[in-house]
Amino acid sequence: MRIASSHRSSNGRWGLSLVLSVVFPLFVSAQHSEQDIPSDDSLRSTGKLYDIMKRGEVVGRFRQYNMLTINDGTPTDYHAVAFGGTLGFTSQRWHGTRFKLSGGYTFDLATSDLTVLDPITGASNRYEIGLYDVNDPRHTNDLAYLHEFQLDWLSRNERTQVVIGKQELNTPFLNPQDGRMHPSLFEGIWAQHRTTHGTALQGGWIYRVAPRGASEWYTVAESMSVFPVGRNVYGEGAEHGEHLQSAGILAASIKQKVYRSVSITAWNVHTENVFNSALMQLDAGKKEARWSASTMAIRQDAAHYRGHGNDSLLYMPASEASWALSGRLRNVLGKFRWQLNYTRITAHGRYLMPREWGRDPFFTFLPRERNEGAGDVHAASLNLIWRADNGWRIQVDGGLYRMPELTDARLNKFVMPSYTQFDVNAQYQFNGGWKGLAAQVLVLAKLPLHSNLTERQSINKVDMLHADLIINYVF
Repeated sequence: MRIASSHRSSNGRWGLSLVLSVVFPLFVSAQHSEQDIPSDDSLRSTGKLYDIMKRGEVVGRFRQYNMLTINDGTPTDYHAVAFGGTLGFTSQRWHGTRFKLSGGYTFDLATSDLTVLDPITGASNRYEIGLYDVNDPRHTNDLAYLHEFQLDWLSRNERTQVVIGKQELNTPFLNPQDGRMHPSLFEGIWAQHRTTHGTALQGGWIYRVAPRGASEWYTVAESMSVFPVGRNVYGEGAEHGEHLQSAGILAASIKQKVYRSVSITAWNVHTENVFNSALMQLDAGKKEARWSASTMAIRQDAAHYRGHGNDSLLYMPASEASWALSGRLRNVLGKFRWQLNYTRITAHGRYLMPREWGRDPFFTFLPRERNEGAGDVHAASLNLIWRADNGWRIQVDGGLYRMPELTDARLNKFVMPSYTQFDVNAQYQFNGGWKGLAAQVLVLAKLPLHSNLTERQSINKVDMLHADLIINYVF
């Protein structure tokens, strides 16, 4: 669903005004002398609600994002320089409960005209638009949005936590995918609990989503068509966005250690009236152990559908299902480690998960590309990682992704050709007087496995170089 730019802008300014109206008085009140500030309430003390709000903490982040995409041949190249961040307030806990509110903003410093289509292929921009608003390429300046707005309760034994409202989640299917100016966010109720036997449980109900690359909150059904939707199984442009109805996402997971360093994790994510995704993962060996291995299996099925019965208008036709398998072998050698990964999505159907909700959970995932929307996929990748004590982390990746034929609409939703990808990802965390500052450089190339592609089939997908310089300051 697309919303008019003026409506987005007014809502965004209202959200930022709300954040500032709450945060600024609290920030000013925090400047009183220490004699005016009570001791921490914690979970067991008896402070007053006013004191707990007064003792709250102002937190924030500044981010400058420089992005460049160079397409081979005559298709258009793009660049973007965006600046923004978040500003928020978190109270102290009062009887186990705390309040959190934050807002975000983005400004365009120097960006290509994202409204202009490539003159040869007619294709629009793919990556740089995600720094601003994918629904309106003209809306690259003065973006503001409500980020988090929640109540967070923690039990006395600190083994149970419940969050109600707008929040970040980091799960295999619902995650921040924080590779733009702000992460994907979710609204609902989410709970976590750890039993005395070490079993980890979490889950909840999500009814609204704020995808990265957009400046609005959407219902779950609306959020599934904020980004380009590709084609349906009959080769026509997908139109499910106008016909979806859903009460939301019901998710649950359990993680249990079964033997020494062996654990099993199970997830089930049910999008009411749309589809169901179930994941089972086995991890053997601790992350920092000399050797470790992980494997996962994902099964997807269409949900019992109420409403429009035409298969061509459904997100996942009733007859469709999919299987995906992914594995990793890791070896740690001091500050260096390597990881060998493999993923197989079978030809039963397309692996589907709205890109607005998070990145792929597969071990073969590499930045700036996904295998979502495809079936009959073979993917293999190698990660070489070096981490130093002085703040450096450098990762070099190589991957090969054999996709289904471009003409196979049933298995290739986004007409993605087979490709190889190579990237270097260097990160540095500053210390001392520059604590909170971090820099990241990502440079990658994607090359086709076949040379008979048209410019329309390759633009923004293969035969391309992509680079990012990201500077963050967190306080």
